[in-house]
Amino acid sequence: MTSTKISHSNPNSGSQQNATPRPRFNSLTTSDRLREGSKPPIFPMGGNIRKGRRSVFKEVGLVEEEQESQQDMTCEESEPSERIEPASEPTSPIERKTSDREDSPKRISNWLSKLAPARRPRIKTASSAPPPTTAGLHRLSMIALLIAIVLPTISYNNGRKKVEISGADAGVINPTRSAVLEGRDNSPTNVCTRWAGQSAIINGTVYFYGGRSKTNGDQQANTWNNDFLALDLTKSWDISSPALTGLPRPSGPPAVSLGYLWNDLERLYLYGGEFSDNPVEQPSPVSTWMYDVASSTWTEFQNPKTSAGNFSDPEGVAIQRAAEGAGISVPELGISWYFGGHLDWATTPGWSNQIGRVYLKSLLEFTHPGYANSGVDSLRSSGAPTGGAYRNITWGGIQNQDGFTERADGVLVYVPGWGPSGILLGLGGGVVGDHETTDAYASMTTIDVYDIKTSTWYHQQTSGDAPQVRVNPCAVIFSAPDASSFNIYMYGGQNLLPYGNQTQYTDIWILTVPSFTWIKVDTSTSSEPPARAGHQCAARDGQMVVIGGYVGTEIACDSPGIYNFDASNLQWKSSFDAADHPADDHSDNSILAGSYGYKVPGVVQSVIGGSSDGGATATQPASGPATDGPFKTGTPPVFTVTQAGSTATITNNPGATGLGPGNPTSPPSGANGGLIAAGVIAGLAGLAALYLGFCAWLYRRQVAAYKRHMAVANRYSGAVEEDGGFGVAGAAAAAAAGGMREKLRKTHRRGSSSGSSEQFGWVGHLSEPKWMSSGDEPSPGTSGSGTGSGRPRPSEDRNPWAYDGYLGGAGNAGGVGRSKSSATRSTASGGSAEALLDGREPNFISVVLGPRRALRVVNGMEDQQ
Repeated sequence: MTSTKISHSNPNSGSQQNATPRPRFNSLTTSDRLREGSKPPIFPMGGNIRKGRRSVFKEVGLVEEEQESQQDMTCEESEPSERIEPASEPTSPIERKTSDREDSPKRISNWLSKLAPARRPRIKTASSAPPPTTAGLHRLSMIALLIAIVLPTISYNNGRKKVEISGADAGVINPTRSAVLEGRDNSPTNVCTRWAGQSAIINGTVYFYGGRSKTNGDQQANTWNNDFLALDLTKSWDISSPALTGLPRPSGPPAVSLGYLWNDLERLYLYGGEFSDNPVEQPSPVSTWMYDVASSTWTEFQNPKTSAGNFSDPEGVAIQRAAEGAGISVPELGISWYFGGHLDWATTPGWSNQIGRVYLKSLLEFTHPGYANSGVDSLRSSGAPTGGAYRNITWGGIQNQDGFTERADGVLVYVPGWGPSGILLGLGGGVVGDHETTDAYASMTTIDVYDIKTSTWYHQQTSGDAPQVRVNPCAVIFSAPDASSFNIYMYGGQNLLPYGNQTQYTDIWILTVPSFTWIKVDTSTSSEPPARAGHQCAARDGQMVVIGGYVGTEIACDSPGIYNFDASNLQWKSSFDAADHPADDHSDNSILAGSYGYKVPGVVQSVIGGSSDGGATATQPASGPATDGPFKTGTPPVFTVTQAGSTATITNNPGATGLGPGNPTSPPSGANGGLIAAGVIAGLAGLAALYLGFCAWLYRRQVAAYKRHMAVANRYSGAVEEDGGFGVAGAAAAAAAGGMREKLRKTHRRGSSSGSSEQFGWVGHLSEPKWMSSGDEPSPGTSGSGTGSGRPRPSEDRNPWAYDGYLGGAGNAGGVGRSKSSATRSTASGGSAEALLDGREPNFISVVLGPRRALRVVNGMEDQQ
């Protein structure tokens, strides 16, 4: 509610009435009186608001309009006897102006324009501004930005983001377990039988991937799978209920069999394998699948290519997927291999059905990410990229000769000690041709040996009764406690012919190295498992654990299909007994990691000599001295052995020699390269410390000589300033100068023209002042009569060079007595004395850089004291 206070003019008083008066009629005209009387009286509102106070309530945006309204209200009414004044108690910042005349269109229009919403009021201050109406738009923009950033990271290209890594497209699965394996079932552990899978062991855990399995004995189809299992060998268990865990089935890696699972100390790498033939499944493009144990994630590296290196294919050749080859990993070297195998329609995309199976004799090498490899041109001084590096070795040594045949379904075994990096042994395997009616097996009497360092293959003859030729066996290796022998255990396998009626084996053979003698194990004293082929083996705590295997058609199921063999006592056991040691014990030596607690069996001791703790007397092949390769006569094993607990610690050492049977802990005769480098560095550091100590001592002597010289110079300078002429004081000054001249006299300058002339440097001068000479030349500032101030002229030349050395020795063309025109920066040793006598304190750096010059300065100054 707004109110307007009306006041009338009073000629006798200029003050306003405090109370509302009765209307006074200023005219006798009836119409005027009626008009004035028709206006109702306005009664002021009571309250405690003081007079003249303005309201704190303000209508935002109408400040300018308020000011304009107040200006209009200052105008008086058209009636001379009446005016509009502001009310004493205003309730609004806008005061209305009333008019008696209803016929004033101008004022009515002006008043209405103040209230009409013709335009939005302008906002005067930001603090009083209402919230912006674009807040919703800002929120929508932020949501769209988050979607644009987050969505591609979780669902791009069907869950994989493609990146270029070392020439290969890598598809990286989201690193979280839920994103990678969401909606995937755990792999079943209770199956009828399982065979032809891929396995690897890392820190006491065996990982088993893919292969074939049956849920019942009558199943013929859908046997390929990508089951992923883990068997814990760090705890003891019974073979009827092994510590087998089903891991989630990955969504990316394919269901393959007869490939290989490479490993290093932290990751698994799935290579090769063949796809299902019932029902027929077309192979996918070649990729390397990596499994990170710590994060439980799979990563795909697509389209891998070869790298150039020793005896290998050129760079940039696409890697082919092979199956039925022999694989091995050496985690301590960071290198894995796949030997032989075959290519056909089940392994290679786009393979024509008009082309038969192709068997291989190549050795595919894989360098793990971050590891160097001297056999690969690009990795001689740097580590492999994230996706690793491949090298396909095809013509190393006898590999391209007629005696080196193609093969599949064999095994590879790593033996340390011979050669700088150890060797690989290829056992078993063969090929079947002529529509599977003929075969060609790798001989068991001649072993193929691969020298890792030189990338070269050799043949090595064996002795003893050799096992039957076979395919699909398994093999593990154990080291004697003193590393005097390495014993390879080969178990099972099968004969491929006749087709459809293969014969599986259950025998165990030991090949002892370096004797290269075959020894058959008698297992009749224990209950052995059924004969099998296509199984996996792992060595742990002196025991051989067998996983799965094809057992033929006579046995419906073989569940759980996990067995354990005691390699020391040569017996099958009903349980696995884990040793008490850390899971990662000897993680840097894969052979020792499986040989904890191993003892050389008696049947092996009878062939190679020694005892259960080692001490083998056979140190070379029993069939005769090797003519080439790492076992050539006169080439000793390359390893160092130090006893630790129940097994030895073996370190490859190119400079080491073999160990005698009675001295298992003797050190190597050759020095380790790292120790040599450390010794050289320590020696150089000691020499540097001795040199710096000598320089510090020499620097202190030079500083002391400098201080003594400055004390003498300052005393002479004070004597000269006391008397400007040669009176009594002048004579004393001359005597003092002569005495100091004698103190600063230097050795005879050899090679000078005068022969015996003596010269010395004076403070601030390049040569001896003439007034100090013994000749008749006048002194500075005097005439021929010898009078004067005795002071050097201000224009006398000063030494422009820095601290360069002391006196010139024999053969030096320059010296402190040289003229300025003949002095150069490269002059040998005159500058040191000049700088010292010029009042410049020596510094430690110049002593370190020129200790001989500094030593001459000190010796020359001290000899003349």
